[in-house]
Amino acid sequence: MERLGKVSEWNDDRGFGFLAPLDGEPALVFFHVRDYRLDGRRPEVGELVKFTAQRQPDGKWRARAVRRTVPVARHAKPAARAAAAPRPASPLAGATAVVLYALFIGWAIRGNRLPVEAIFVALAVSAITFVVYALDKHAAQTGRWRTPESTLHLLELAGGWPGAWIAQQWLRHKSRKLGYRVVFWTMVALHVFALVAWCWTRA
Repeated sequence: MERLGKVSEWNDDRGFGFLAPLDGEPALVFFHVRDYRLDGRRPEVGELVKFTAQRQPDGKWRARAVRRTVPVARHAKPAARAAAAPRPASPLAGATAVVLYALFIGWAIRGNRLPVEAIFVALAVSAITFVVYALDKHAAQTGRWRTPESTLHLLELAGGWPGAWIAQQWLRHKSRKLGYRVVFWTMVALHVFALVAWCWTRA
């Protein structure tokens, strides 16, 4: 039987959350993003949904066929869509930062402040970060377990931020979420500061 509820908790990184049935029985019902019937959109805390509940072998409840009670307008005007959606980050600042970063590494190697191997390390970490971004993008599209944002930020801090920036632009992943972009640029600044400090001590 279909019931009404509200999304009370949602973990977007891990792709699951809990519903609070409006009739109060039970208090919370687990649901996975694969149970959410609205392609191209993620659940939001506080939204009203319809669902069917099934008791699992362990005695806990799980929601199936979760769908929003108010349909999303599919023919909204382009201007309204543009106003509602956050704008992606401008590629100019990122491209400039990547070019300056590459020039700095080249300068530091030429001045014997960094070993030649630093080029290969930077390329390898960026390539790994790009792949992790791509896998997380695929997981978001297929409803699988997501890579925690903390892991992505650690890779950026370790020097993979150029690969992360390329993935954001090319894959259109993590490029609209303002909070994520703020932390991303913080990781970039911390990595560059540490690298400059290291080269300064080698002068």
